[in-house]
Amino acid sequence: MIHRLHSIQINQAAARRILMVVLLVFVCLQGVPTSLPAQDKPKAPEQAKIEVYAAPTALELKMQLQNWAADQKTKNPAELKSIARLLVKLDSPLSPEQKLALTLQVFSELNPEAKQLVQAYQLSDKLPQLSSHPLLVNGKAETFYLSNIRYYVARNLTQFRMVDQALELFTSIKPDELIDPAGYLFYKAVCEHHLLQKEACGKTLDLLLNNTEQIPERYTQVAILMQADLAELKDESLDEISRKMSDVERRLELGNSGKKVQKVEDEIIASLDKLIKKMEDQSKKGSSSGAGAGSSNSPDGGSSESRVKGQTAPGEVDKKKLSNNGGWGDLPPKKQASAKNIINRNFPSHYRKAVEKYFKKLATQKANTGK
Repeated sequence: MIHRLHSIQINQAAARRILMVVLLVFVCLQGVPTSLPAQDKPKAPEQAKIEVYAAPTALELKMQLQNWAADQKTKNPAELKSIARLLVKLDSPLSPEQKLALTLQVFSELNPEAKQLVQAYQLSDKLPQLSSHPLLVNGKAETFYLSNIRYYVARNLTQFRMVDQALELFTSIKPDELIDPAGYLFYKAVCEHHLLQKEACGKTLDLLLNNTEQIPERYTQVAILMQADLAELKDESLDEISRKMSDVERRLELGNSGKKVQKVEDEIIASLDKLIKKMEDQSKKGSSSGAGAGSSNSPDGGSSESRVKGQTAPGEVDKKKLSNNGGWGDLPPKKQASAKNIINRNFPSHYRKAVEKYFKKLATQKANTGK
């Protein structure tokens, strides 16, 4: 009896093993899951792709230039020989700036328009004559050829201090097509910094320092200085006003006296007027508190010379007087005296000199142009 029970148990175990084998074979043939399907887990949000800008390698650039040259369909043996000599130079180590210079030589060799633009905007002692050439003004620069031509022009315009025109070109360029993306971001940031476009400049500097490879050390150091400078610059401070003054001087020296200049001029006058009123209010508050404490003769009470009796400095600018008196930047004599007193007492001497120099230069410019 015991033997029979043992035998039955063995047979049952064998049957279970056979059944498991059959089930496994069935699963393999049918593709049925061996367990209940688990509930779908929510997918983690995909992280935004971080784009990193890098100069092309020598081999990549050589292939790009060969393809571009082939598209020009030149059959002139002399031109083909010249291009071949230029491309051989890529076998030696070159910086992105040197690669750009070589690329422009290739463009100029096969394309008369490129040659004309390279010559017209090359660095010299003479300001370039701005051109409305289709290569510079038509649409976005979305090709290897057009992007690098525009970058060359914009970079050189920046060094000519023609930052408004340069920035227009920079904003039309695709940096991922450039031979020198670090240079593009650096010079674009320089334009934005000069024009006090703080938010845009901050973003450009961040891309340069964190998303770009092969950055020259000089770019890195200047970019860090620009970041620190923008962090300290306050709206409508005397520092910002003096920079706007310098920008107006730059524009006038370049022969620009249109609506943009007039707009900046109005901003400067309005900011100066606000600053003067703020200082006058502080001076009045100090005087009244000193008088209430019985110490009106104390230096802490403020100087009566720091304000003009009866002047309330409403912060408004008479545009008719600015446009008709031949010297828009001339504050009334009493307000000039008030401004100088305030600036002398509250700011370093170089600000006073900058303000005086600015107004004198504007008066000279207006007298010379007869406007």
